[in-house]
Amino acid sequence: MTSEARCPYCLRKIKLGGLKFYCVTDDERRHNVSLSIMDRLKKRLPVCKRNFCKNRGLTVHEAECNHCGEKLPTQILFHDKFLSFCAIGVAGAGKSSYLTTMIHELKYSSLPWVIQPMDVETTELTQQKEQNLYEARRCPSGTKAGESPKPQLWTILDNSEKGERIPTYALTIYDGAGEDCEHIGYTAKDASISRYIAGSNMLLIMFDPLLLSSVRGEIMPEILNASMATERQTSAPANMVSMVNSLANYIRQNSNIKPGKRIDARAAIVLTKLDALREMPGGFGSSSTILKESPHAKMRGFVKSDSEMVDLEIRDWLSSQGETAFLDAVDANFKNVRVFGVSSFGNPPDRNKNLAKVRPHRVLDPIMWLLAEEDIIPTL
Repeated sequence: MTSEARCPYCLRKIKLGGLKFYCVTDDERRHNVSLSIMDRLKKRLPVCKRNFCKNRGLTVHEAECNHCGEKLPTQILFHDKFLSFCAIGVAGAGKSSYLTTMIHELKYSSLPWVIQPMDVETTELTQQKEQNLYEARRCPSGTKAGESPKPQLWTILDNSEKGERIPTYALTIYDGAGEDCEHIGYTAKDASISRYIAGSNMLLIMFDPLLLSSVRGEIMPEILNASMATERQTSAPANMVSMVNSLANYIRQNSNIKPGKRIDARAAIVLTKLDALREMPGGFGSSSTILKESPHAKMRGFVKSDSEMVDLEIRDWLSSQGETAFLDAVDANFKNVRVFGVSSFGNPPDRNKNLAKVRPHRVLDPIMWLLAEEDIIPTL
């Protein structure tokens, strides 16, 4: 186990002695199992020693965090690195769709990795969303407002290194409801999303270009209506600028950062729904880097020149639309910012919200940046 281990719920550092362990039998009877002196010395999980227990002599497989009381997979302690990111954005920006396709592409990419869910909740949620998207070809439903969904817990096995033991990375993903992200505050309801924001390795700030009035005026109505996840016609810049400012204020107050100092947290700005922008006159040209196939997974590293060109193209496009206030707010508040463009589906849905064959575009680019920043993959 490493000193980096964190509880994926309260995000506090955890140690072997900072957990409660339980033996659970097939009839769901449950009893506490204590760490022995040898368990602590050898940094290993305890085994059940209760007389007449069906699991006597077996390693326990249930634990709880002493700080927050949440149930944890026991393997959470034994990863080489702990990565977490939090996806935020206004309602309808496509966060749930993006995360579903990102995980699917990560599992089936050319990267030498095996990605596995750590718990039953992550397994069931992913199966449901992938079946809905890839088999039924329906857009995933968004996260309900006012709820605090549990984070997805993943293990990445790095199969690029051969030997008796290969590196493993814990990946925690949080997807908050758009309505909750727009009004980040300090109430009990906000506590959960606020924790993930403050403790994340990277913030994914999702920007829906279809909420820009300049885009709505140029794009074909049938594509606009099919691609809009909600009926809201509010001003994207106003909502996004407000969200970024409240987000930055929260982080500063909880991390004791002075108002004029930029925040170190990585901010990946993700422009969603590129497929719809291809259909508008003022969209990206056919020769744009952003519309070309991403090179990162194929090269097994983060191609800096490609990412810098995509960043520049999106910034120029937003400027051409007269929408710079959002990026100005991000750059004023965060030190480490990079802009990405993605299409979760590859093509817009039809008028009934049905999808053609799902062909995600550049959905791995933000996580490849995070992995490069964490020295897991090279920067090329």
